[in-house]
Amino acid sequence: MRLYTLLPRQLLNRTKSLRKTLACGLFPCRCLRPLVTLSGVANVLSSKYSSNSLRPTEIFLYSSGLDWMKGAFTVCERDIRRYLKEPRIMLATIGGPFLTLMMLGSAYGGAITHVPVAVVRESYGPYSGRLVDMLRHQQNCAYGGVNCQTSFRLIDVPSVDAAQDMLREGRVKGIIHIPQGFDRSLGLDSNVTITVTLDNTDPLSAASIGTEVSQTNQQLSSKVQISSPLNSRSNVDLEDAYRNVLYIEFMAPGTLCQSVMFVSIIAGGVQLVHDKERGIIEGYLVTPLKQYEMVGGVLLSGTIKALISILALFTLAIVVAGIHPIPDPLRVILTIFTLSFTALGIIAMMTAYAVRFSSSDLYRVSCFPFNLILYYTSGAVYPLDGFPWWMRQISVINPEAYAVHALRLLMYKGSRLSSLAGDFTFLAIFTGLMMILAVISFRRAL
Repeated sequence: MRLYTLLPRQLLNRTKSLRKTLACGLFPCRCLRPLVTLSGVANVLSSKYSSNSLRPTEIFLYSSGLDWMKGAFTVCERDIRRYLKEPRIMLATIGGPFLTLMMLGSAYGGAITHVPVAVVRESYGPYSGRLVDMLRHQQNCAYGGVNCQTSFRLIDVPSVDAAQDMLREGRVKGIIHIPQGFDRSLGLDSNVTITVTLDNTDPLSAASIGTEVSQTNQQLSSKVQISSPLNSRSNVDLEDAYRNVLYIEFMAPGTLCQSVMFVSIIAGGVQLVHDKERGIIEGYLVTPLKQYEMVGGVLLSGTIKALISILALFTLAIVVAGIHPIPDPLRVILTIFTLSFTALGIIAMMTAYAVRFSSSDLYRVSCFPFNLILYYTSGAVYPLDGFPWWMRQISVINPEAYAVHALRLLMYKGSRLSSLAGDFTFLAIFTGLMMILAVISFRRAL
């Protein structure tokens, strides 16, 4: 049996002097100090101090001469034990960075594929047919030439006016107009121009569409010149449907939605958990207030806090960041209404989640993955068409994705109000379900 499993606590309080005495008296040679663990010395000491035992941490400290750090190691050991007893904190601290890696790594630099593009075809012949067929099978690949998929999802539209309406409503990202006489011009040794109108409120998708169409047109021109002695060729005219929209303006709607999420976590759920810790929520139960009234008060206060944050951030985005929404009072009001409506739904969702917690610290940490998932799958920083399949499926049920889409239509495109019907319908259903869930969760948790 080793000495360090038997050394008593009283003796170890004087371990430095004991070590010096043993080393100098029994073993003059300093290099033989480890031999103080001989079983004979251990038996003598243990017979005198057999009533106390040491923890492994204390054994390590005293054996390595770090007994002066005993207090620090005690605090450290306590915190580690608390950390290991909270698997949700461990999951959040590991899962959050992992989700960031997966989502940013899968989205940024991903090939923008299956982009909806309207095709207005006014010429029907071998050349225009070949062009449409090449566009339909055009492949776009991620960096490194991997994960190649179809670039476009072509939609045949009978007229340019109908295609422009679809562009304003956000149903397509571009218009390819093949003019009348396209095939005849290429067959008569003359040049012809294809007009491509781009939705430049999404600058990344617009750049991808322009590049892919230009490459396809060059391939067609090369084939025409090879198969015919004529020197005819087609050109591509790229035009923007709207004013020049910067990438920071593309990000602005997603940032406004993210501020709603921050308010939901900090000013909504955290305060609710604090009130629960201090017994304020239990105090409400002895009042005439009904539970749905308590939940309604929490949601109303959270929405008002979110509205204050939204107005401040919206003003800063215009004054400092240089965001230029359409200066239409009705659209500005609808923008604020969309954000407030989204805030009500998300605050209701986080309230239903927060009432299950008894610790505000644990709640804050566990909200980190929620924020990442909702923000990165909303299309706030990268077009949804560039996401992998599994991220697109998450965006289908993500309320922030619908809010971001509606905000871009209102702020930059001047779309008709009817084009917002789908986004508002989803947000209304989501908000109603989350409010019901908040009331039920509140009732079960108390």
